[in-house]
Amino acid sequence: MANREKQILQIIRRDPFIQQQEIADILGISRSCVAGHIMNLTKKGNVKGKGYILSENSYAVTVGAANMDVTSYVFSELIYEDSNPGKNKSTAGGVGRNIAHNIALLGQESYLISVIGDDIYGKTLFEQTKLSGVYTDYLHQLSGKSTSTYHSLIDERGEMRIAVNDMDILEQLTPALLSQSQSLIQNAGVLIIDCNLTEDALEWLFNHAGNIPIFVDTVSTFKANKIRHWLSYIHTLKPNRLEAEILSGIKITTLADATDAAAWFHQQGVQRLALSMGTEGVYYSEMGGAAGRSPAIPTNIVNANGAGDAMMAGLAYCWLEGMALEESIRFSQGCSALTLSSELTNYPNLSCSRVKKLLELTL
Repeated sequence: MANREKQILQIIRRDPFIQQQEIADILGISRSCVAGHIMNLTKKGNVKGKGYILSENSYAVTVGAANMDVTSYVFSELIYEDSNPGKNKSTAGGVGRNIAHNIALLGQESYLISVIGDDIYGKTLFEQTKLSGVYTDYLHQLSGKSTSTYHSLIDERGEMRIAVNDMDILEQLTPALLSQSQSLIQNAGVLIIDCNLTEDALEWLFNHAGNIPIFVDTVSTFKANKIRHWLSYIHTLKPNRLEAEILSGIKITTLADATDAAAWFHQQGVQRLALSMGTEGVYYSEMGGAAGRSPAIPTNIVNANGAGDAMMAGLAYCWLEGMALEESIRFSQGCSALTLSSELTNYPNLSCSRVKKLLELTL
């Protein structure tokens, strides 16, 4: 799709009843030029008819946290209560933002709904997210608010040892603000939600997503509890072992335990489960369908931050591509493995071809 056509689709999604002359004025082109682009979009199936009825299932919408990640790396064994030689890096982060970023890198049309401040961190986040290819029409910059930050300490093995987050600004992502993107959400191919959101925001999303499949990233054991009463609304759930235990009440130490936990989630209405089991890989299960374990991909871990976000992005990408669950899981593990090998929260060269090449090497 040409860039101008993408711009016109963005405008129409914000206002399906906008006049062609208004679009022309916004873009600084002639009305006849707009008409030509809309005719092309209609021929391609992106616009279905009068009133700019948009085709569905063609893009991803992610709603969640956008924050600046401040990461500290130590060069040798971590010593508590002392100064450790190392280095500090600041990068664009946030679970929802990372997912949207990775979906865009994989080549899918990706929208992010979140809130940032009008401070230097917020301006940096906005610019870097837009540069990644994510549509930022609903990345709301709030005057006088501080952008969310996440500060983590990475040990000499690449494992996160401790982190501090300041995410109060997400309380401003209210149902009233979310309602501005209702049309965008209800015409998406997939809606991805992270549990950093407030309970009010989660409730609004579950009640207003319509028939769009909802993918949920549980984020942490503490935040996973927010979705306990909404499991029947979830199409694909991606918890780690501890988060699955918190929700299900089932201790997961063996493959049989994972099978029992998956059965419990399906009984609650979850259609698909992608259960991260660390070095043991991923246990996956689809209600009435495929189930099994996909072994971990050997990886030189540099930074574990963002790996789960990359996996969720992979799952969303594969859903839009119509891939089967087993194939989707392996592809998503490839996305995660590439991210683990990078100091950055988002692997900068993530692409379908790179993921497929990695998977070919692990056969």
